[in-house]
Amino acid sequence: MTTTPLTEPLAGAAKGIWWLVLLRGILAIIFGIIALLAPGAALVGIAIVFGIYAIVDGIAAIVHAIGDRKNIRSWGWLLAQGVIAVLAGIAALLFPGLAGTLGGLFVLWTIAIYAIAHGISGIVSASRAPAGSAKTWGLVGGVLTVVFGVLYALLIWLIPGATLLGLIWIAGIYAVVFGIVLVIAAFQVRRGVKSVIDELRGGQRQTAS
Repeated sequence: MTTTPLTEPLAGAAKGIWWLVLLRGILAIIFGIIALLAPGAALVGIAIVFGIYAIVDGIAAIVHAIGDRKNIRSWGWLLAQGVIAVLAGIAALLFPGLAGTLGGLFVLWTIAIYAIAHGISGIVSASRAPAGSAKTWGLVGGVLTVVFGVLYALLIWLIPGATLLGLIWIAGIYAVVFGIVLVIAAFQVRRGVKSVIDELRGGQRQTAS
């Protein structure tokens, strides 16, 4: 069966794009299962991926800073950032368990601090609003957000390991669900593109006849 210039791009998409989406979905599901069954391994894996990324990004920044130092006034800062990124990447690869733990705790504290700050901001905004149900619910929402942030911070302080484990499990569940969605989307894309190609080829046959 011959293809025309009109159907060739769609055929390429059917053979290529859906495989990429499918691969992403499968990898996400695998990571999610590992995070649920072996959270320590998932944490180490995240640290290793970060280490590789930091080294590559740091080397790119160093090359950019040195190559364009005549055109960049702050090339020294860019060079320093690149060196720090490379060192951080090397440390993450040498000590992935420690790097993953510290990174996870940083994320947890960021969530707690953000919740407290967001809740306080909501309380201040609601207190300036006119009296009514919107003001009441705004105050209640702000107070609840602050309480959540404080309790979350206490959990991180008192039982950091369990809290970090919960974060990994949440990430694992999300990865599995996200991966399943991608797998379904991949087959839908493949089916949709093929149906469009079939319609175009059918129309071209009718035109030729």
